[in-house]
Amino acid sequence: MKNILTTQQLRKKYDPDSILKGIESHYKKNLDKLSSILSQHDSPLIKYSSNHQISFLESHQKKDDFIEEASSLLKDALYFMMLSKKDRTLVTQRMRAYYSDVVKNQLTRVELILDDQEIGSPKHSTDPNVNHKGMGQVKIILNLVRKSLTQEHEYRKRLNRAGYLTGLQVSMGKFFVFLKKIGMTQKDQISLIQHIFDNFEVDWEEVDRENIKISIQQPAIEYYKTNREEIQKISGALFSRTLDNSILSNLVDQAILLSKRIRRF
Repeated sequence: MKNILTTQQLRKKYDPDSILKGIESHYKKNLDKLSSILSQHDSPLIKYSSNHQISFLESHQKKDDFIEEASSLLKDALYFMMLSKKDRTLVTQRMRAYYSDVVKNQLTRVELILDDQEIGSPKHSTDPNVNHKGMGQVKIILNLVRKSLTQEHEYRKRLNRAGYLTGLQVSMGKFFVFLKKIGMTQKDQISLIQHIFDNFEVDWEEVDRENIKISIQQPAIEYYKTNREEIQKISGALFSRTLDNSILSNLVDQAILLSKRIRRF
């Protein structure tokens, strides 16, 4: 049997933490600039912030809160905006490779355990009815873990090939949903993205710059909707009549957390 790298070994191989820390660092260093860009007089977001405040007058929501909320939704995207086209592609490929290997290797390890029905209680011809209740519960739990890992494994096989815009597309879906929620017109949404990208001097091709709807907006919303729909299915897929509710609830929570982290890139 070939060596199956542990998650710790895969983390050492791909070093995903340097990228995750880079996202946090870029966000902290450039948050003021982003907030300033979003609140400039020529930013399409400003007129909607005024309308937004009026509709939530009773809650005393301020313009600063509105800009802060909008900025927070661009946390990952801000990191990708500041990378070259080549580096954006490499980051997405590296993080996807890491998570793909993590899911594949963990799934393999779980299946190896489940394939051996006699772990902890090998049968003997003189006593064939050994009942290991502890391992029985472990196997129920591992079967649920296998379900969630299988779902993520299948998802990763359907992913399109990563390009230099993929990181932006995957990370901006929630921002576009926010813009729609506050009633921003399609024209203003495109103008806002152009406004942000121009100020951050985003490295991208002219053909994509001329059609933001197709190059950024539509793929971003599609990624967001697909991921949201599949994550919502997790609680229904992970079901057991024998497990304690608190254990089952925790398994569902962990599966959802895993899915969100994996689908971040």
